[in-house]
Amino acid sequence: MPIIRKRYFLGIILLLSCHSLKAQSILIDSLKEILAKKETTVETRIMTTAQLGRITGGSDPKTAIGMEQQALAMSNGLKDKQYKAFVYGCLIHLYALNDSMQLAGKAADSAVWYADKTDNNITKGFVWFRKGWLQMLTDQPDSAVNDLLQALRYLEKQHAYNYESNIYYFLAGIYGDWKNSENELKYARLCLQKGLLSQKPDEICMAYQALGSYFIITYRENNKDSRLLDSVLYYNRLALATGQAQKQRLISPSTLSLIALNTANSYGEFYPDKKDSAIKYINIALALGKETGQQEIVASCYGLLSDYAVQEGNYNDAEVFLNLSLIAIESFPLGSSLTKAKIMQAMAKVAEKKGNNAQALLFYKQYIDYYKTAFDAQQQATAKKFETQYESEKREKELALLQQRAAFNKQLNFFYISLAVAALLALIFFFRAYHFRLRASLQKQQLLTKQHEEANLQSLLNETKAKQLELENHEAQLQLQLQAEATARLEAEQLLLQERQERLQNELLAGALQVEEKNELLQTLQKKITTHNSTDPVLRQMDRIITDSRKMDEEFESTKSDFADIHPEFITRLQEKAGETLTRLDLKYCAYIRMGLSNKEIANRLAVEAKSIRMARYRLKQKLNLQKDDSLDMFLSTVV
Repeated sequence: MPIIRKRYFLGIILLLSCHSLKAQSILIDSLKEILAKKETTVETRIMTTAQLGRITGGSDPKTAIGMEQQALAMSNGLKDKQYKAFVYGCLIHLYALNDSMQLAGKAADSAVWYADKTDNNITKGFVWFRKGWLQMLTDQPDSAVNDLLQALRYLEKQHAYNYESNIYYFLAGIYGDWKNSENELKYARLCLQKGLLSQKPDEICMAYQALGSYFIITYRENNKDSRLLDSVLYYNRLALATGQAQKQRLISPSTLSLIALNTANSYGEFYPDKKDSAIKYINIALALGKETGQQEIVASCYGLLSDYAVQEGNYNDAEVFLNLSLIAIESFPLGSSLTKAKIMQAMAKVAEKKGNNAQALLFYKQYIDYYKTAFDAQQQATAKKFETQYESEKREKELALLQQRAAFNKQLNFFYISLAVAALLALIFFFRAYHFRLRASLQKQQLLTKQHEEANLQSLLNETKAKQLELENHEAQLQLQLQAEATARLEAEQLLLQERQERLQNELLAGALQVEEKNELLQTLQKKITTHNSTDPVLRQMDRIITDSRKMDEEFESTKSDFADIHPEFITRLQEKAGETLTRLDLKYCAYIRMGLSNKEIANRLAVEAKSIRMARYRLKQKLNLQKDDSLDMFLSTVV
């Protein structure tokens, strides 16, 4: 049996075990020439240094990380955050190469944060591509698919064909793992389409390999159609021929050797009578693996050759091939203990067939030791993976909490501003009212003074006339008249003062009631804050009290959010669809959903539980005759 059985999904291997060829050397020299020029701008230096780190990461990840840190430092003074986002995107890959998944996760968070601050869609697409690749590397395919699709949305119409080809390749691999052959074929074809547009042999070879992977998986599910096997060999040969024809332009040399090894495996698995063809491709893979330093490929080739030697009864040759396989895998920096265990197991079987039981027992003991080491390493890797997933989920929860706090602070600030504006308007109203009353009082006072003066003049005139007619008699009458007038004026003034006093008392009482209501509200708020013992009392209780206070404006809020005022046909169309069964509350739910509010936001506005909104959504889908899989949000957004 072969020592290493490669699955046809090779994307992660290509990215994690990439050694330099002539094409890489030429590219590295050109990048260094750009950095050596004095007139090179800071922006160009950042991107060039980051790209140089990406290329050298396969052979020396620690040095490459240092280059990315240098590029990161150069980007500190730039306003455009696309450079920081790009560098952090490169660091995701390099930290993963260096087996630092936690640092890779933090780099992904930083890359996404800075990408959100720029308008460069290619940088955004690259960042989300790297984030999706990391999710796939940590066995989170659902998240990986979402991130990779987000990357494609940013890269649409940007002509970044190499990025798009790689993304489609990974999507095809994920859907292949999920046994979704329809989507696997769809994305494999898109991978080839973008790869041809990119005119880069690496992407084209990977696209051909993706199509070969689809056909071999399909054949395993339906082994009656031999044409599927012909397609497997056709695309593998096409990929191998393309890579060999443009070998000088290849950046990832592991592509050709791995495709040749997969082709040999196909012959061995499905064409046992075509041993010569299988050995032909084994030798091609072996030569390419030695040329590019792919010791894992070399070990696999020797393992396959040992299988054929065993089949022919050449146990000595089989033992030689297994020893060569062990030497190759031990020279590999990331040599797998599990692979070594399989080699020892195969060597033990060969020793048994040769009749050397003592040597077979020795090989079995070594097999057990290597297998135990591999098991321990797998346990550590699993623990590290869970730790990485925990850290990722923790960061996502912290980010969500920060967003909630920011939204609450925004609402709280809006409330405070509204309260201040209301207080200012009230002060202006009271000042104008007081000014109006003061002016009216002064006018009345002037009128009374004028009337008083006219009465005095009239009294003097009458007194003069009375003195002329009968000074003594009329003088007494005049005194009585003056007293009567004074008494009348005093009574009139007292009535006026009493009326003004009663009006001021009524106003004072109204103001006191208003102050008392406000004081009760503040006392309730203070009591809730000081007496509640929940984990987060201030936020929860303030939110509830604020919600209660906003109920006073419910009619205004309802009028403001009445969607029918803006789109009158919206209500009519909905009622027609529902057969006139929608209530006013149902229509309000529909309006809020059409406005893009979440369940929680709708619940906050209507002062109900979030689960009530979910029930309302279910009820609305029934009334609108929507199927279970239909999206209520999508339906409401299309109603005109």
